[in-house]
Amino acid sequence: MKVFVAGDSTAAAYPVTLAPQAGWGQALPLLWDVPVVNEAVPGASARSSIERLGMYERIMSAIGPDDLLLICFGHNDPKHDQGRFSAPFTGYREHLRRYVHGARERGARPVLVTSVERRACGPEGTHGRYPEAMRALAADEAVPLVDLQAASLRRWRELGPEATKELFLWLAPHPNYPNGSADDTHFTGRGAIEVARLLLEAAGDLLPPAVRTPHADLMEWRPVMSVWSLDARSGERRREFASTTVEELGAICRRAHELLPRLDEAGPRERAVMLEAMADALDARVEDLVAAADAETALGAPRLTGEVARTSGQLRLFAEVLREGSFLDVRLDSADAVKPDLRRMNIPVGVVGVFSASNFPFAFSVGGGDTASALAAGCPVVVKAHSLHPETSALTLAALQDGARAAGFPAEVVQLVHGREAAVALVKNPLVKAVGFTGSIPGGRFLYDVAKARPEPIPFYGELGSLNPLIVTPGAAARRTEEIAAGLTASATLGAGQFCVKPGLVLAPAGSGLVEAMARHFTELGPQVLLGDGIRESFESGAGEREAIAGLRVAATGRAGGERQVTARLLTGPASLLDASELLLEECFGPMTVVLTYDGEDELAEILATTPGNLTATLHSEPEEEKLASRIVAVMRDRAGRLVFDAYPTGVAVGWAQQHGGPYPATTEPSTTSVGTAAIFRFLRSVVYQNCPAHLLPEALREDNPWRLPRRLNGVLTPP
Repeated sequence: MKVFVAGDSTAAAYPVTLAPQAGWGQALPLLWDVPVVNEAVPGASARSSIERLGMYERIMSAIGPDDLLLICFGHNDPKHDQGRFSAPFTGYREHLRRYVHGARERGARPVLVTSVERRACGPEGTHGRYPEAMRALAADEAVPLVDLQAASLRRWRELGPEATKELFLWLAPHPNYPNGSADDTHFTGRGAIEVARLLLEAAGDLLPPAVRTPHADLMEWRPVMSVWSLDARSGERRREFASTTVEELGAICRRAHELLPRLDEAGPRERAVMLEAMADALDARVEDLVAAADAETALGAPRLTGEVARTSGQLRLFAEVLREGSFLDVRLDSADAVKPDLRRMNIPVGVVGVFSASNFPFAFSVGGGDTASALAAGCPVVVKAHSLHPETSALTLAALQDGARAAGFPAEVVQLVHGREAAVALVKNPLVKAVGFTGSIPGGRFLYDVAKARPEPIPFYGELGSLNPLIVTPGAAARRTEEIAAGLTASATLGAGQFCVKPGLVLAPAGSGLVEAMARHFTELGPQVLLGDGIRESFESGAGEREAIAGLRVAATGRAGGERQVTARLLTGPASLLDASELLLEECFGPMTVVLTYDGEDELAEILATTPGNLTATLHSEPEEEKLASRIVAVMRDRAGRLVFDAYPTGVAVGWAQQHGGPYPATTEPSTTSVGTAAIFRFLRSVVYQNCPAHLLPEALREDNPWRLPRRLNGVLTPP
């Protein structure tokens, strides 16, 4: 026999990072030898456990004949958020009934358990009519009931308000609770044991009896996986970080949600001050940030120093956006005989989850564009640190939070989580209303599907993978062979070929000599260190698969290096190879590019049309080739978000006119950008105030325009 527990935070098992907090389901194994399968989740209600959290499905897939199912909800069912509410005598009872019937259908025995009382309980308790509704259901369905609410209410009264503090999570400053705790709902290990004991006493013969006297010092907390900061060049461990548990992630998201009003009420100008203070804090710590990032990524101090400057520059740019004000897109239509008074503006979407990129530890990570644009929009941010630079992430977070405090904001407007479990939980958390992601196609597509499968689907702004084709016309190849060869080689191997806009496919005229010119540059390239072991292994595997394609040859390689280094590769073959292998249309992350040669304009246009969606497409042509160039540009526009002419795609300028996005798989939302001022619109939604009394209008929509915003009045754009 096994005992399954369906419940909320009062029953849940907790990780060591939250000790001494414990739930009564966590304490049961100290009293029993009966196996306990504790599926209780903090924050769960009967409704959300079925509709959002998957608790019902997990239990029903595992429970069997003669097992027991303890069903205990009531703490969160009255709450009108996160899809948790259901009325006591209607929805609440029906959700409990589903657990009862599901257990019985599988030969198991359901037992209803009323919710344990809070410490600060009045004479009637704190759960309203929910215990009464559960008792009525037990009578209707002839289900055994354990009245834990009544038993705990009596016990807390016997002990009195001071003695009960020893059982609840009332703590002085503690390593896991630096500010202490005064929690009247959750328990210490000792309190969890006391509740488990009350449960067995109230159950009588319904549950197996205790076989031992439990002691709090024997309580076990779940271990937490470690995320290690590794030296990219040597592979040596540098510093350990604890993975964020699902419970911790939930608390972090709740704190972020609490700060939504603070950011919104601050208005654009106060948020601008905050972003600038964050930028100042980053610039003040550039040496420490670069040292950590160089150790973790091997990207080099010069490149990383510039990236910190770009990151602080992005924050300052969004401060300009806030002061300029057009991001609110204020539109006012005056009332007339046929239509009401309508006032439209953009507002924050809510808490935003951000996934850091491996290859840009600053500009696309904790303090990067996604975070900057979300904060500018008025959205608190929870960042998932990349496993390849956790220390850099922690140092960046500290700078951002210091900047927030300096500007008078709570530090938690930006928070950080670590580990794979937290990644999925972040996307699933009902308080998160949008996600920004930069990473691989498999990882991004998995999280995209999670975001869209939620009961409340949310936008997932994913940058996944891009081939970034570069086209060289016959005229350009003839006149600028050496210039293009040098520039293209540098672009394809910049940052060890780990840029999202690296030109991974080059289309050049057959017999132009471009491959031979590029080969001379490739042979001069030294060995390079990639961001991490997994990326290095993927690059070697991907390069090997391409080298095995019949008809594709290695035109040149760079110099060989040590065990943890890779060699640059230049591969080439006829464009007809695309008919034999689609692998050539997939990104290979690292210092490699493929040059396919074409024989005519028609073949070139056909090849380009077969490429997947891209962040960029680049054309090198000559003025007299206008007809051919126009034909190619028409195709390029349908395949990419940024068209580059007679230059190279690596390097993405941050400004008002930038577009960093493209058709799938480059991004999941090709109409948006993750770089430039337009990125703010990903984290806004529009709302209209119709016939709203003047005293209820937000400042942005008032007649006197106190924020001095550009607005569209009855269709006419009007400056402030």
